[in-house]
Amino acid sequence: MPRARGKPTVKQIPPPAVVTPQFDMFPEKAEVVRLNPRSVAGEKTSVAEIVRVRMRSSEPPHLIFHDRHGWYCETHGVHCAAVAMAKDLVQSDE
Repeated sequence: MPRARGKPTVKQIPPPAVVTPQFDMFPEKAEVVRLNPRSVAGEKTSVAEIVRVRMRSSEPPHLIFHDRHGWYCETHGVHCAAVAMAKDLVQSDE
């Protein structure tokens, strides 16, 4: 049987699902602690600031460094949310 000619059918693509952020029923306050760079990284370190940020008690802490490369998280890099918290702590102490 020959194929019917005419207008080709267009597949309907569903719109992308809207992602809503998850609501935290029992939010925890992040623990942000400024550390001594000399005691953590050694006497000859060029690191100006080291900050430990623990977002939740069930997660491992983020170590945030400030050195000649700028601010960054040891594990996640520049775009980690803990970097902003560390910057805020250091700026509020100055």
